[in-house]
Amino acid sequence: MRLFFAAEFDPSLRNAVSDAIARARIANPPWRWVVRENIHVTLKFLGDTPEEIVPELVEVVTGACAGMVPFEIVLGGLGGFPNLKRPRVLFYEVTTGARELVGLAERIDTTLYDELSIPKEDRPFKAHATVARIKTAISPDLAARLEKAPPVERGFQRVEKVTLMESELHREGAIYRPVKWIALSGAK
Repeated sequence: MRLFFAAEFDPSLRNAVSDAIARARIANPPWRWVVRENIHVTLKFLGDTPEEIVPELVEVVTGACAGMVPFEIVLGGLGGFPNLKRPRVLFYEVTTGARELVGLAERIDTTLYDELSIPKEDRPFKAHATVARIKTAISPDLAARLEKAPPVERGFQRVEKVTLMESELHREGAIYRPVKWIALSGAK
């Protein structure tokens, strides 16, 4: 199973992201946009994982989430890794709630390492929702248009759970299937 932990977006936030992409008016881009149903924040990518350890993964991450209080997130503008001039990934940045998402991702990462010896992430976590992956260099004109792309409007929701997701890769793109939901159950 190809697995990852995510903060899923509700339909209204996914629609707000899709609307922002449409308002950017980038005709025939040299990439494929992530389909609306797949927009989320990845908290920890596991990759190919034996199905028999899923219960342990859920138990460990349930423990990591036990002290976390639900929180609000707000999405802002379009960004790129490493930047919008030479992007390999396009994303919408989490503005409000970024600190909480960083804390949650670090908690999951550390707990999985401490309890199951799953390697920790090499790079610091940045709270974002990937909307495209780019395989070739883009023109300066397209880069300038990306820098002027409008932010997400009405881009907010409450994060109350973490989802263990399975990702099936297909030629047309990935299909995500929730495996288990884990509540953020900290005291308010």
